[in-house]
Amino acid sequence: MNDKQKIHESTLNVESSGQQMLDQIRSLEKISEETVIYGLYDNSQAGLWVRFNDFLIDRSKVTVKDKSYFFHMLAVMVDAGISMYQALAALVNRTDNLRFRRILNTLRHEVEQGKTLSASMQRFDDVFDESEIGIVKSGEATGRLDQMLFKLSEKLDKRNDLNMKLWGAAIYPIVVFSVLVLVAVGMLVWIFPSLLALLAEGGVSGSALPLATRMLMYFQNALVNYWWLILLLAFGVYGIFVFYKGTEQGRYKLDYFWLKLPIFGPLVRKVYVLRFIDMMGMLIESGLPVIRALEITGNSMTNEIYKLNTKSLIEDVTTGQKISKNLKEVPFLFPPEVSQMLSVGEASASLSSVSEKISEQYGREIDNSLKKLSSIFEPVMILVVGLFVAMLALAIMAPIFNLSSTLS
Repeated sequence: MNDKQKIHESTLNVESSGQQMLDQIRSLEKISEETVIYGLYDNSQAGLWVRFNDFLIDRSKVTVKDKSYFFHMLAVMVDAGISMYQALAALVNRTDNLRFRRILNTLRHEVEQGKTLSASMQRFDDVFDESEIGIVKSGEATGRLDQMLFKLSEKLDKRNDLNMKLWGAAIYPIVVFSVLVLVAVGMLVWIFPSLLALLAEGGVSGSALPLATRMLMYFQNALVNYWWLILLLAFGVYGIFVFYKGTEQGRYKLDYFWLKLPIFGPLVRKVYVLRFIDMMGMLIESGLPVIRALEITGNSMTNEIYKLNTKSLIEDVTTGQKISKNLKEVPFLFPPEVSQMLSVGEASASLSSVSEKISEQYGREIDNSLKKLSSIFEPVMILVVGLFVAMLALAIMAPIFNLSSTLS
């Protein structure tokens, strides 16, 4: 066999090996295409595991990020001239969220049956809120669906970024506080009893212990012997809180309490101002009447105080008053610069563009406020951790030193 034949056979072997690897990759488990259509799918005759799995899937959460990606890709496809049915069919399996797959597959089926996208979305009002449905419906009516979908995707992206920033600012103190609680419980349950036994062997009575050590003894005794009562009280307090929050008076007072907090209150108010102005401006830009835009905006507000003020605003606008005049009367909820800028927008018939500028400004202010809070939290949490360590050291080490001195 000459050298050319050897080289040819070697090349064939390499290609055969590569083809085998490619076949293995192709044979890997693929994502199965979603076939569940709500209203047609029936799992009553399926096994227990299938029904339990469907129960979990149908109650899973669809995130803002999932919806933002969906609206953006749908806008790209509609803008490219692809029909709504084909776009939805292509996007069904582009998400990892199993429930959202089923919802998109149901939307695809209903659009195929002749329904509009907005009418199909109304079936899933726990996933698509009233503002999203209204914007899509307005885009369908005005022939600007692709533009409205792009706008909606952009707004959802910003909302998701804001939520991530808020959680990012809150996660640090939550984690530090949780670690401190776990360390304290661990020391009281496993380490402190050994110390008490050591002191008892040394003949040290409880009355001779330092105050900090005696306090830890009381906490340790309550935690070990009455843990069930502590849990019962905790659940009881939580139940009372949930019940009170469920009442109309409780909702108003708690929401007002969050707005009045010394450090966090101004940040909370800025977040609600941003959401109100951003939502109202986008809905007006989509072509909805001002009254309808305000109704949807008010329903989307999670704070009862802002929701109540929006109802008052709708009544005033219905009688012919301007939005800026109503907001000017509640400077605690809407700072004076907001009502002034809206007044300029109403006078120049550019309310949507002015609302967008206000939203951008408040987005920057919220970023700056979060940075300031983070810079405050870090030294405060360091101080808290230092005090916690110092108290534990004083309560645990002081009696040991006293015992050593006594023995000496």
